[in-house]
Amino acid sequence: MVELIEKAAQYAAEKANEVIANALAKAYEDGYRDGYKDREEEIPVDLRDNKTEYVDLGLPSGTLWAADYETENGETLYLPYIKAGEFDLPTEEQWKELLEICEWQGSYSSSGMSFYGITAIGPNGKSIRFRSRGYMKDNIEIGRGGSVYFWLKDNEVTNDKKSVNIEKGVYRSPAIEVIKSFSGFKLPLRLVRAK
Repeated sequence: MVELIEKAAQYAAEKANEVIANALAKAYEDGYRDGYKDREEEIPVDLRDNKTEYVDLGLPSGTLWAADYETENGETLYLPYIKAGEFDLPTEEQWKELLEICEWQGSYSSSGMSFYGITAIGPNGKSIRFRSRGYMKDNIEIGRGGSVYFWLKDNEVTNDKKSVNIEKGVYRSPAIEVIKSFSGFKLPLRLVRAK
């Protein structure tokens, strides 16, 4: 009888270890999948899949600029700075290089009243266009179809972050400036990368 009790105890210990091991493995799998799912939902698919097309404009620094704003489901992606700052945003120096080295052409309606955006033409003849997409404030579009906005990299610890703002200006000459925008506003993303 003692032998049966010992065998039963040994069997129970083995089965308990197996049940615990299986439960831990299942918990690990579920946690991993949930974490992966959370990460997928945080970063838009277009950004994860590296679908961003870059253009070599022939800049001295070798910086490549994204051909267009980042999109999600075919629509311009607007993000607050806390999320946008995780991506390869242009620095103010990269922006100044683009501004100084490229030829710029504004795009207007025939009356000159509507501003559709601006095109930067690089020394090698290739170009990128900055379409008027405005920004989002409380999920309301501001300046769409009349203003260009996008984030610049800004490491200062403030609530206002650097962004580019391009307005229609006067006499078909766009007004271009670096401004501070509230970091909670949602601006489009224009990415850069090294050659």
